[in-house]
Amino acid sequence: MKKAFSVLIGAAAALVLGTFSSAAEDISIEPKFAAETADGVSFSINSNKFAASQLKEGSVLNVSCTGGEGEECPFKLLVGYWNSKSEANQGVGEPVSVEVPAAEYKDGTASYKYEDIVTALDGADLSKVFTFDVAAAGTEITCTGIEAKDVYSAAEAAENGLLHTVHVHAKNPITSENWKQSLTVGVDLFDTSTLTQKSYAIAMFESEVPEDTVNPPVEMIFQSTDDKVSPKAKNGTVWAKIRPVRFNNVFAFFPYDTMTEAYGTDDFSCVSTVYIGDTGESKITCTDLYVLSCKTLPPADAGKTEDSSAAESKAEEVTTTTAAPESKAEVTTTEAAAESKAAAETVTSSSDGDSFSKSLIFIIIGIAAGVILAVVVVIIILNKKAGEAYDINKHKFIKK
Repeated sequence: MKKAFSVLIGAAAALVLGTFSSAAEDISIEPKFAAETADGVSFSINSNKFAASQLKEGSVLNVSCTGGEGEECPFKLLVGYWNSKSEANQGVGEPVSVEVPAAEYKDGTASYKYEDIVTALDGADLSKVFTFDVAAAGTEITCTGIEAKDVYSAAEAAENGLLHTVHVHAKNPITSENWKQSLTVGVDLFDTSTLTQKSYAIAMFESEVPEDTVNPPVEMIFQSTDDKVSPKAKNGTVWAKIRPVRFNNVFAFFPYDTMTEAYGTDDFSCVSTVYIGDTGESKITCTDLYVLSCKTLPPADAGKTEDSSAAESKAEEVTTTTAAPESKAEVTTTEAAAESKAAAETVTSSSDGDSFSKSLIFIIIGIAAGVILAVVVVIIILNKKAGEAYDINKHKFIKK
């Protein structure tokens, strides 16, 4: 009896512990509009959807594509990251892309291991990664899905303070001059509330000034139209201009402290739009904005935008038409670093159902506790009855 009781207790505990260990560890990413291509990128995952820092020892990325014949993989996985070890751009670094070798390829699916991804980064931290690109290797392919196995959920990433890099790429760059704006970024592409004290931004652009220019040709602007936190707000509006501390004719570097100084507080929750504009020194065409060391928001807070699906269009483009005080510039930005049709993706993650998972866990714990309690009661009754005998004449149990 005691053995049976121990088995039941162990089974109930295993059931509960198994639920905790399996929760929010696999993430499936389904491409809605992956491109069919033989020489370009079929599909891209940016860090807003899945951050490389969610990978851990034992993690595996399984990438599936249609197309290609034979045993050789017809596609490759490219990882885009900010190489801060490079001396480019006055030592600030530069964006690079590296290929990760597949550990296995079978039936249209290639597996990429955590250790191979880390090796490809050549010592760079996973937080520096801003995109995973599925690219054709000379054969026409279409990405059909990506599965991240045994990874941190978004909730775990937020709880553990894991960081990531945001990249906004202008697919159709706008040229501005005379204090206008070249790049307009909404919170669906870059949420300023994810900034940390370690954060810094780099704007990449084209201009007509010499490389050794004394005055910066660009500025970054934080705009809020219903501001309740900045001491610089006037009638709820803030137009905070941020001057770069390092720059030349193609890049500008904005550290975190310049952002807080310009905006007046480190609470950026009311910022609705970020701009990169010219300073009247030259025409500029901003092509890319990189923001490093951004924190991951808990799933409950991740949906700051009114409609997060707005960023998931066929070309993964978002058109922002917010009017700026000095300009009514309209710009189209894209999260994909490669020129392709592909883009929008639906991310189905166990982390998206955290509330459901928690409810399920509590239900299982309750059931297990109920089973254990019932077994204990039965054992007590049986033990009691084992010391008694039934007297037929008196119609009751008597002690032996």
